[in-house]
Amino acid sequence: MTSYDMVIVGNGILGCATALELVRRDGGLRVAVVGPEARAGAATTAAGAMLNCVAEVNHRTLSTAAGQAKLDLSIRALEAWPDWLDAINAELPPDRRLAIRNGTYVILNARAGRLDSLNYHAIVDAATRYRQRFEHVPSGDVPHLKPGVDARPLSAVYLPDEGSIDARQVLDAVVSVARRAGVVFLDDTVAGWKRNGDRIGSVVTESGAEIQADNFLVAAGAASHSLLTELNESAESAEGAAMPLQPVLAGKGVAVTVRGTGSGAEHVVRTPNRAGGCGLHMVPGSDGTVYLGATGDLALEPDESQTVGSVRFLISMMEQFDKRLFRSEIIRWHVGNRPVSVDGFPLVGRVWQDNLWVLSGTHRDGFHCSPLLARHMADLMLGGAGVLGDHPFVPLRQPIRTMSREDAIDELALHLVSQFYESSGRSPAYSEVSEVLERQYRTRTRETYDDLGIDFGLAPDLLGLLNWAADRDAKIGYFRDYFQRVSRAEALAPTR
Repeated sequence: MTSYDMVIVGNGILGCATALELVRRDGGLRVAVVGPEARAGAATTAAGAMLNCVAEVNHRTLSTAAGQAKLDLSIRALEAWPDWLDAINAELPPDRRLAIRNGTYVILNARAGRLDSLNYHAIVDAATRYRQRFEHVPSGDVPHLKPGVDARPLSAVYLPDEGSIDARQVLDAVVSVARRAGVVFLDDTVAGWKRNGDRIGSVVTESGAEIQADNFLVAAGAASHSLLTELNESAESAEGAAMPLQPVLAGKGVAVTVRGTGSGAEHVVRTPNRAGGCGLHMVPGSDGTVYLGATGDLALEPDESQTVGSVRFLISMMEQFDKRLFRSEIIRWHVGNRPVSVDGFPLVGRVWQDNLWVLSGTHRDGFHCSPLLARHMADLMLGGAGVLGDHPFVPLRQPIRTMSREDAIDELALHLVSQFYESSGRSPAYSEVSEVLERQYRTRTRETYDDLGIDFGLAPDLLGLLNWAADRDAKIGYFRDYFQRVSRAEALAPTR
């Protein structure tokens, strides 16, 4: 049996950055990171790595305290990147040093529904409110684009301080620097836990190894919830009605890196978040390549495969940026699973045992927020209060409510009608296709809510999963059980 002071389960950017932060704080700490070296289906190794803050805003973000807190976290993280990167570069040879490519264009194009306009104007409003620099681009004339005429930008805004960086290069650099500082990286997968009273004593891996530690962090992305299921069930059983940990779902994204577009794009170009996902994005690389992403499919478990449907959707969407992309050479496909909590907000902090923490549920913001979240988590694990202050993202919470049931139904209808037009939907001028589609979507979603037995709003991607999953009854049953357990915990909370 091997023994450490700190064991981190998960070797994506959040786990590795936290390990590096720990040994920087205390060079005498024995820290191990456990995770398969291949990282198949991981979010970090598939990420386009846009360092975006207000570009991620939607028209509901600033309407709640939790949404504002998430944006505050994102802006603080963006401000932390330069110094964090300088510290890493100081320990790298000159030919491996990393640099942020500043600049992001957000376009509002003709291939969209009303949702895009709402989110686009929310981005401009947020930039104004939070005093983030931006420039309006006259007539949406973004350099180096050559879209189809029916997808031309109608308007665009340039955010000079929001950019991108190669996520794979950053992760490799963090691992390299952390390893030289003494962090041990174990190519294995955690399969179970051994408890010692109110504390975790050790983890057991798939290879049969037992690893003992004083403190443990689960930062395993979309796999975090399955790793903690056993402890979650034990805590609920022992306490009668303990607040359950939110399920962490897998938001699978498929992307591709290509070469030879002829466009010469120098900055990130993206749409607002749209149609239940992250919107379209084009991220230039430092070697003449371009990363193209557009997809996001929610599932209960991570999935490493790419489907014909996701590839077709991704390729068909690229004419909204540059028709020359269809002649590009494919360098690499990427499949990654973003960790998505039920309420869409991060899970950050201690869970049931005194020496067990979780850092997950970050959805599209994990890589972007890694410098700040790593600092916060390292401080917590070393007995401090963290650097985030009084935040609402404690992991053992009831889902944060940001919408009513009817608001959520309205929001899903907006997303799905937007998806119809994004996919070149056409209808005769005299018809009311949007209204007909909305009625159908609303009817189906009300049936889903009745089956779930809840009266508060869920995010469009989760409602979409529950509305049209092939095993719809089973998935609704899974979430109905979770919400019932939350209700029991809420009912007993004042008496405990």
